Amino acid sequence: MKLLSTLKPVLIIALVTVTRFGCAQTAKTLPDEKICEVSSVSINNIYKEFDGQWQGITAASDGNCYFSSSTHSIARGAGFHKFNPETKEHTMLVEDMTLLCGEEGQGSQQGKIHSPIVEHKGWLYFSTHLSNYWKEGIENYPGAHLIGYEMATGKFRDFGIVLPKYSIYSAVNIDPIRDKIYVFVAPFREKDINTDGCHLYSVDIASGEKKDLGKLTDGQGGASFWFYVDDKGNCWFTLWKAHTKYQEDQGNLYCYRPDSGKIEIYKDVLPEGELINGTPVTDQKKIKESAWTWAKASPDRTKCYFTMGTSGGGDERLWIFDPSENIRSGKAFQDIAYIGSTFLQTDMGGDRLYFIQYADLDDERNKVAEIQRDKDPKIVGYGESLHLRSVSIDPKSDNKVVDHGKLVDQDGRAARFINSMAADDQGRVFMYGSWYIKSYKEATLQYQWAEHPNGRLFKMMDRGEFFAMAEGLVPQ
Repeated sequence: MKLLSTLKPVLIIALVTVTRFGCAQTAKTLPDEKICEVSSVSINNIYKEFDGQWQGITAASDGNCYFSSSTHSIARGAGFHKFNPETKEHTMLVEDMTLLCGEEGQGSQQGKIHSPIVEHKGWLYFSTHLSNYWKEGIENYPGAHLIGYEMATGKFRDFGIVLPKYSIYSAVNIDPIRDKIYVFVAPFREKDINTDGCHLYSVDIASGEKKDLGKLTDGQGGASFWFYVDDKGNCWFTLWKAHTKYQEDQGNLYCYRPDSGKIEIYKDVLPEGELINGTPVTDQKKIKESAWTWAKASPDRTKCYFTMGTSGGGDERLWIFDPSENIRSGKAFQDIAYIGSTFLQTDMGGDRLYFIQYADLDDERNKVAEIQRDKDPKIVGYGESLHLRSVSIDPKSDNKVVDHGKLVDQDGRAARFINSMAADDQGRVFMYGSWYIKSYKEATLQYQWAEHPNGRLFKMMDRGEFFAMAEGLVPQ
């Protein structure tokens, strides 16, 4: 365990002030399409290698938004940033997570913060993840770190690698009763996948002790994006099945109970999917992928809000899970709103759920924005524009979805892919992702994974990474 109070050799602080301008609206829009104007910061103006980001963002209690920028680089790891929504000041706290973890020159980067960022007693906690998915990168990867950041002092605490050679992919959450952190540990080396599987670990905050709480898959890798820790400290989760199929899991709910020290499995209890018009999901591939794609506890942690949309079974509703009710009968699951398909670009702020979708909900069901973002910019973003939407979670409301409009920044750039989003209770939504660019100064320099006769190459993309904020979103 390392407590890092000053990191002068590692960190370069950069301040970027963002001014809110009137939107030029140069990006193509559909006729009469409503615009949701945002303030943005170009991340590739700082470093060209910063690339697409999943999760790794939070609206913290100090009023700031903290977020990560990922890479797929052989030379640079993830960045860690702070944004003050009142002053529009952006501060880069860490240039390279690999250096923060003391692992320079090992041949594989700590290239991502691909986990939720969770808060407890003035600290933020998150995990790193490998960036180099090719063979030598995986073989050289030392393992994912659990990191703490104290907001008041700017100190970092490195709890070290949770399980050597394994990554964390990607759930992290806190048991505030016992001051422990739960993490989802996943193998990426072929031999670890074949002979072992994914594990649930706990890390004691005071001592740093790491404990294996149980194996979750056998002879397979996998992922879990979200943990729900209830008011008793029980840790609930599902397994993500979009890329890994499990013969014994067609919709399981898992629960680690600290009082017994055991993991319970509620087999195939997740609700059957429905589209926004109430039509049942019949696609067998989607049905077999049933899992939480977003989950967040209620303020008192007695219940959990969740969705199971894109890559999670295709259901298009917002749900409440109440663990005090009967789970196997289905009584513990209550749908509260039809919202359309969603994925990671979802968060709760105040009494509203915010989410980003294609303008056309059929596009949201069937297209992958991470792939679409690299098609011809003259095509992508016209009929496939990304909209920010929200719905009230107040039980007294009509649960009607509000469309805040197509995401366009102060200079007319439109969003092309967002998978990292947070919201606060002031009607502000923070997002990180790929946007149209005004020049190649703003473009992502992306590492090309495929083998090439002259070695692997970087390519300048027709898109760039931006952090953006929408505000004033609470409907009157």
